[in-house]
Amino acid sequence: MTGARYDAGELTAFVAAIFRAAGMPEQDAEIVARSLVDADTHGVATHGTARVAAYVTQLRAGEVNAAPAERVVRDQPAAALVDADGGFGAPAGIRAMDRAIEKARAYGVGLVGVRNVAHFGTAAFYSRHAAANGCVGLAMTSTSAVVAPYGGAEPRIGNSPLSAAAPGPDGDPEIVLDIAQSTTARGRLKLALDAGTEIPEGWAIDAAGRPTTDPAAALEGSLLTSGGHKGSGLSVVVEMLAAGLTGAQLSQDAHHGGFTRRDAGTADASADVTVGNLYLAVPADVFGDGEGVRNRARAIADHVRACPPAAGFDRVRAPGDLEREHATDAATHGVPILAPTERELHDLATQYGLAMPHPRAG
Repeated sequence: MTGARYDAGELTAFVAAIFRAAGMPEQDAEIVARSLVDADTHGVATHGTARVAAYVTQLRAGEVNAAPAERVVRDQPAAALVDADGGFGAPAGIRAMDRAIEKARAYGVGLVGVRNVAHFGTAAFYSRHAAANGCVGLAMTSTSAVVAPYGGAEPRIGNSPLSAAAPGPDGDPEIVLDIAQSTTARGRLKLALDAGTEIPEGWAIDAAGRPTTDPAAALEGSLLTSGGHKGSGLSVVVEMLAAGLTGAQLSQDAHHGGFTRRDAGTADASADVTVGNLYLAVPADVFGDGEGVRNRARAIADHVRACPPAAGFDRVRAPGDLEREHATDAATHGVPILAPTERELHDLATQYGLAMPHPRAG
């Protein structure tokens, strides 16, 4: 399934051109493109450019608002609530995190909720942004119900992605955690289906509540929670914060759409695919010792890294290390794109009269 590698800047510009052709404003198209290429860069192909074709389908059908009239519903000194008017999550999310950072610098903490918002991609895209701006950042989202609660036989909760990041001494994100509360991302089921491969045991159950290794049956059934009752409980808490607190529609009411829908080539303008997001920023110097906080982030991570590896492991990584390794490799060799995604991008280039970027040599 592995395709070619591309220059990140050229790939981002190309994907942004696709979204502009699909009706998105220039700034929003660029942010969405950057978020998807960023996911591929960090090794998260399930949330990268593999989503472009599905996003375009949603825009064409009117399931997602291409040019939303985003507005602030409530603005307080340290908190705000934004209505995204049915647009994609990346533009609304980056602006929300920027607003949270601004409030945090003024008041010590910034909390911004977003409701009426479509898929936002990888949660780390926002928490890393906060860390790169000198803040400890958190980002989370509710989702449609795709996970069976612990002990359950059908999807009742979301996988509720959650990310946290902290800056290190060099100003770059040092600790970056990005997890969903399910055993795996639902996107991996779709990639396995496209590749014609089975999924590991313990990832999912079918529509009858039976364990399955068939990705098609899993897509019709439910993901299982990570950590049993712990992942189940954390999913509910994230939904409460991202949807319950913001007034977004709840998981049981959100229509499942986009890339991991079985009929990903179609969309329904009458279906409400919106969810809720929550962003938190706290300056590293909130208690007067920003340099110490950044140094302690490095010390915490290094202490984990220095742990002797167990049998079967070459070394121990701190949260975010693996993704950082992917990003370093992508900067040197180009951003890897899956072969099926390449074909979809070529098709979109033809449809919109655009030039597909050339793969990197070697």
